[in-house]
Amino acid sequence: MNSELINALVWHAEWLRSVGQQGKRLHLEDADLSSLDLSSRELSEAALPGTRLDGCSLDMAELAHANLASASFINASLSRTQLSKANLDHAVLRGAILTHVNALRASFYEADLQGADLQCADLRGAYLVNANLASSNLRGALLEGAVLHGARLSGAALHGAVGLQAAQASWVDLGHENAPVRIEGEALRAWLDQAVTMSLG
Repeated sequence: MNSELINALVWHAEWLRSVGQQGKRLHLEDADLSSLDLSSRELSEAALPGTRLDGCSLDMAELAHANLASASFINASLSRTQLSKANLDHAVLRGAILTHVNALRASFYEADLQGADLQCADLRGAYLVNANLASSNLRGALLEGAVLHGARLSGAALHGAVGLQAAQASWVDLGHENAPVRIEGEALRAWLDQAVTMSLG
């Protein structure tokens, strides 16, 4: 990690501690931070739109209220990371590890979470409209109040997900990128009930 980034992280921590009176908010747009170890870092309210964080370790980092729109987290590790109310619209999180993440009321509008591990993630009230959750692991995730309109759930593991019946979903896509399969109404509710209770081994 270069000294400029280290200084920026220090200034950001000071900015948070002083409620914006000292230091400087971390703002890095379209930066490349791939493969860095940012675990346990205090990054709440950081502005990192379009930033590349592929392969990063962000385990237990604080990213509440952060602007992560269009950022890339391919194969990144965000286990137990704080993402409550963060903006991850259009973010790419393919293959990312998000186990036990706190994403309460976070926004994932049209985010790509294909193959992501969201086991036991707190997604209560999360905005997942048109998100790609194909082949993701949502076993044991908390989904009460999550908004799933148009989400792609083909191949997603939902066994043991909590509160899915209380999620908002007028329809979901069980197909693939070039072959959507839309289900809604009673068919959707029946599928969700089966997905939650079905043992996947």
